[in-house]
Amino acid sequence: MTNNDGATNQGPQQRQATIYSLARQKGVIRVAELSELLGVTEMTIRRDLELLEKKGLIERTHGGAIYNDKIGLEPQFAQKSALRQAEKRAIGQLAASLIEEGDTIFVNSGSTTIEFLKQLNTPRVKVITNNPLAPIHINSETLSVTLTGGEMRRESFTLVGELAIKAVKSVYANKAIIGIDGFSIKYGITNSTQAESWINRLMIMNTHGAVILVADSSKLGRVANFKTAPMSAVSILVTDSGMDTANVAEFERLGIKVMIAPQGIGAPSEVSL
Repeated sequence: MTNNDGATNQGPQQRQATIYSLARQKGVIRVAELSELLGVTEMTIRRDLELLEKKGLIERTHGGAIYNDKIGLEPQFAQKSALRQAEKRAIGQLAASLIEEGDTIFVNSGSTTIEFLKQLNTPRVKVITNNPLAPIHINSETLSVTLTGGEMRRESFTLVGELAIKAVKSVYANKAIIGIDGFSIKYGITNSTQAESWINRLMIMNTHGAVILVADSSKLGRVANFKTAPMSAVSILVTDSGMDTANVAEFERLGIKVMIAPQGIGAPSEVSL
């Protein structure tokens, strides 16, 4: 039997393999679309998605699912910096517009947070960061920059260890700008190394205002080895237009504001959640 789209009804195992393949290709899949494509009921698709989720292959969402991309080896800083540069610049610019005069902010290490620092020019802002490259990229002379100190990880150009932990513990910031390796509604925000995850977690814990996650849409559904925090710890997600509207609705249920950074000229698009 073939449906109107030319897809043939399959047995359960074949159908689930097809669903998984589509999830890998598209990143996000919808129950209604799969039902029509595969010629089965939406209830059948939901059962398939439940089985695939139990195997850790996908993460179910309202009305569909997201492909779970398990991150293995830690990506090198140079590799990360070369990816999705336009999106990261736009995200950095929009995130910088959220900083107010007199703020004390944590900024962790990463290619997207570097773009944030390049754009930041709000006066009388105190930046506490474990990014040893921060002084090189900050263009504003009105910012106060404090490096945490610590051991530098050359793979990611990040300061970690006991000195960095003590420095972060000694500060209470009113905003935090956090970049990560992956984020997921189910698994939270994650990092590839434990040492960096600890620093990021401390920054979030010692922030008494908005925790601002800066992450391009390709990181949605990616799961690294070490959990930094649940998604509920995030106040604002600044991302790009690749974020699916159905996923925005998922963040709405957690009370997170999603801000979409457009590339090129134009006012930022915001979805208040």
